[in-house]
Amino acid sequence: MSAIFSPRPVTPPTDFDRPVQGSHHATMVRIQDLLENGFPLMSFPTDLEEAFQRDALPARERHFLISSLISLLIYNGYLLADQLMIPDMLWLAAQLRLLVFTPIALLSLFLFWRGFHPFHRLMPLALVDVLMLLGGVGAAASLAIVMPLSESPMVHFFPVGYMVVITYGNVVSRMRFWYALTFTSIMLGIVVASVMSQETFPPRLLWPISSMVISVALFTLCANYFMERDERRRFLRTLRERSLVRDLTQAHARLKDISRIDTLTGLHNQKHIQQHLNLVWERAWRDRSALSLLLIDIDHFKKFNDRYGHTAGDECLQKVARVLQDGLRRPADVVARLGGEEFLVVLPNTDASFANGVAERLRQAVESLQVRHESSTTARHMTVSVGVVTCQAHPDLLVDTLMQRVEQALQQAKSEGRNRVCGRAA
Repeated sequence: MSAIFSPRPVTPPTDFDRPVQGSHHATMVRIQDLLENGFPLMSFPTDLEEAFQRDALPARERHFLISSLISLLIYNGYLLADQLMIPDMLWLAAQLRLLVFTPIALLSLFLFWRGFHPFHRLMPLALVDVLMLLGGVGAAASLAIVMPLSESPMVHFFPVGYMVVITYGNVVSRMRFWYALTFTSIMLGIVVASVMSQETFPPRLLWPISSMVISVALFTLCANYFMERDERRRFLRTLRERSLVRDLTQAHARLKDISRIDTLTGLHNQKHIQQHLNLVWERAWRDRSALSLLLIDIDHFKKFNDRYGHTAGDECLQKVARVLQDGLRRPADVVARLGGEEFLVVLPNTDASFANGVAERLRQAVESLQVRHESSTTARHMTVSVGVVTCQAHPDLLVDTLMQRVEQALQQAKSEGRNRVCGRAA
């Protein structure tokens, strides 16, 4: 099915790096602003609007071809309704449906599918909407031609058929909102003209039929608006995510050129974790998400080195590093050795409750190693103190300030007796 109905592409697939102009940061700020404040007029700034239209075009072209063929079958199937409601005009209705509208529609669809449509170059991005609008108006026009010529007593209920055409245009065909609004206005004008053309139209039917048509028009127009709004939001989120992935890829490539691994423990070193923290912080600010840091210090590690020697101290650091690494269960969580006996854990998109739970689990994991430490005044085995800080990222809070807060939390854990977790908000 997809091979048969896939139209020849008018433009190449959207390159998300290409259509957005200006600095990358400024573009991301615009996207975030659109997501937060909305776009009630169903329009983006020029470069983003073009990117949105080009990105959606292939799927919309395929949907247009399939939905148009199905709707054409249903349209001709309504000859049965014509036979029941306007039997005196059945032959004219059949001529209009089968010999006029259907051949023109099929020819237009064929030219569109083959990429030869005369309007392709004039309106490559709006062609689908224009053809949908013209098709809907053409279908309504065939009804409007027949209605005033019929003398059937059932002809007064014929305007109800316009509701089907309006539903097709606003919901099934998925016209863009402003085209749908134009189409709906034209349709209501045709309905008014059709009713006025009936000199014998019963007044008692005027309000019921008019209210039904207007209600369908308004409801379907609202549905069209919300569908396009949701589609535009998905596009912005996708654009943002792809951009963030590109940022992470570029950052990863840059980090390959520098030494980023602590040779003793195999963890990331301080240089890497600083760059990683800046990147995570920027992403948290864009997403308005929480970020948590854990600063871990081995209790009385200097006394351990003095009593057991530096070789035993290195082995102790390696054991602690493995426990910390194994204790992180999410791919985005990162642990690094800052130097000496301090370790930093970065937990993106993590609230205070979850962060404290991770900290307590890591503390218990280190304690369960049961590394003998007779010089410790805290316990007879190796323990750690953990400082935790959680914040909601915002422009006025700096990464350096966040590090100061987590250091203060660690100092509080030490002052309260060590081998514990202390947390605070940034």
